[in-house]
Amino acid sequence: MRRVIVLTLAVLAGLPALAQEAKNTEKPLALMVRRTVHDMGHDALMPPTLSYLLGLTPHAETVAVKQVAAKIGGKDMIGFNVSVKNHGDIVIFRETSTVRTYFLTSPAGVLRKVIESRKPENGEGEFTTTELRPSALKKRFDKERQCWMDVAKNTALSSDCYSAAN
Repeated sequence: MRRVIVLTLAVLAGLPALAQEAKNTEKPLALMVRRTVHDMGHDALMPPTLSYLLGLTPHAETVAVKQVAAKIGGKDMIGFNVSVKNHGDIVIFRETSTVRTYFLTSPAGVLRKVIESRKPENGEGEFTTTELRPSALKKRFDKERQCWMDVAKNTALSSDCYSAAN
């Protein structure tokens, strides 16, 4: 009987450490997803072509999202979108007057796909859209992801939000 009590006490004493360890291994963007869906996000629609190019839909159709967005430097826009239908589909974006970059990720913060639309060098004509290799934009994505992880904790934009550039 004494061994059972000692063993039970040892297990109970270790529970706070296990809870802390579980908290520390939470998916990097999980807090931002929760905050976007429950209190910070506004209803928005992802355009049909973008939804299709990112692989969120089998054909071009709008996707309902919860969105947190901010203007940077007066005209550039950054944003964090969570699909209403599938909270595992997250699109982080940065739009400038010449380049629009969209990162498809998940609560685990794994970069799944990158779509970029770029205005011609001469500034005339329509944007050209291409799919880029995620590995080629990993450093930029890491800054964008860090920006939104900071927003989740502080509800304010960090330096990472301003410094990630197209």
